[in-house]
Amino acid sequence: MKETGRPGTAILSCAWNALCVLSHRDSGSASRSQERYRRAALSGITAVASKLVSIGTSLLTVRLTYRYLGAERYGMWLTISAFVLMLNFADFGMSNGLINLVADSLGRDNRVAAKQAISSAFWMLSGISLILTVLVASTYPFVNVSRLFNVHSDLAVHEAGLSALALLACFIVNLPLGTVRGTQTGMQNAASNNLWGMTGTIASLVGLLFAIHLRAGLPVLILSLSVPPILALLFNGVALFGGEERDLAPGPSAINRDTALLMLRVGATYFVLQLAISIGMQTDNVVIAQIMGPTAVADYAVPARLFSLVNNVLIMLSGSMWPAYADAVARKDAEWVRRSFLRVSIAGAVFTVFAVFVLMICGNRILAIWVGPQMTATPLLLAVFGVQCMVYAYLQPIGFLLNGTAQYRVQAICATCMAVLNLGLSILFVKYLGIVGAVLGTVIAQLMVQVVPLTLVTRQVLQSLPQSFEAEAQERSAI
Repeated sequence: MKETGRPGTAILSCAWNALCVLSHRDSGSASRSQERYRRAALSGITAVASKLVSIGTSLLTVRLTYRYLGAERYGMWLTISAFVLMLNFADFGMSNGLINLVADSLGRDNRVAAKQAISSAFWMLSGISLILTVLVASTYPFVNVSRLFNVHSDLAVHEAGLSALALLACFIVNLPLGTVRGTQTGMQNAASNNLWGMTGTIASLVGLLFAIHLRAGLPVLILSLSVPPILALLFNGVALFGGEERDLAPGPSAINRDTALLMLRVGATYFVLQLAISIGMQTDNVVIAQIMGPTAVADYAVPARLFSLVNNVLIMLSGSMWPAYADAVARKDAEWVRRSFLRVSIAGAVFTVFAVFVLMICGNRILAIWVGPQMTATPLLLAVFGVQCMVYAYLQPIGFLLNGTAQYRVQAICATCMAVLNLGLSILFVKYLGIVGAVLGTVIAQLMVQVVPLTLVTRQVLQSLPQSFEAEAQERSAI
């Protein structure tokens, strides 16, 4: 199919390539482009299947837990979850930094370097988990969790500490297993990870139903939802490193000092990026809980989950391209990077406009079916969530392209500025506008300090790739 600048043709071309390449295997450098599309398509298809399962279980989970726990305990759960999500930076960005290192090493057919990166990441993350375990065990007896999350009922106060401890324990155990996700993503083999994730999601729903049947408390519900995905990821790692990729299995002897230092440098930048995103995107629940109380968190978080489904689809669309971009850069295929980025961006924008229109029109009907008639959202809240989705649709493909080209620093700077501005605006707006203010603060912050600078950087990256490849080739020929 011919290349064209028309959006409709670009989308059809992208779909055609995705369907065609599924039946092709890599047969040399000439077909490497198709191989990237094939792997990205398989990752995308399994991600869609996994996400459909996740959406289905999420719909049932929200409906079951909201009614079972009540507004205050459900709001406390969401607030604790937001705090734990903010701890994603605890791996210092190493699991995500591993993606580029693995993709680059395998793109250069250097499996020894890939094993060194995997081993360095796994054992450093294991050390971080041990440090966190000691830290949590030593501070837990002195923290009043119920006061921290502003809950008042006797049952919520009683469950607050154990609920937070359960989520923290699951997070700590899961931390080293991020190596499995990073490795498979860097290998463009996220399909296996998605299938294992689907298994864990289904098992977590079964566990939740069993816990509710036993009339268990919130800590047990948290464990029933969190432990099965961890076990699925563990089995995934055993299958990965115990099978065809046994030579990549992390071992202490494969830790390389230079690789570990590189991992720390890359991870440190990604750490700042993750921390800024966590503060910028996960503090809304905390701000609302402190200003309006935990009951208001549910009024914000449930509609937010509805619109987050759109964002999750965008991540599936763009996320599978991250290691593909890194592979293309390693193989000096600049034209493929530009062409693929354009296609993904257009497809994401078209999907988002359609999805947002549907949710803004039918949002309350969906919420009533999903949770019940007691859950409603104002038209203004739905509209602001819709605008936020459109901003995400613009930024998501940019973020994954910059990840694939190792442009972490500029993202970290922009995300840090966004986090600071968003937190201040959210506190101010929530006081005067209610829960709408939390979303509005995020949108304004992103528009002011992310959209424009990241657009300029992306344009510069796409224009400079061919020149950088030519300069490297000339340098090598001179040597």
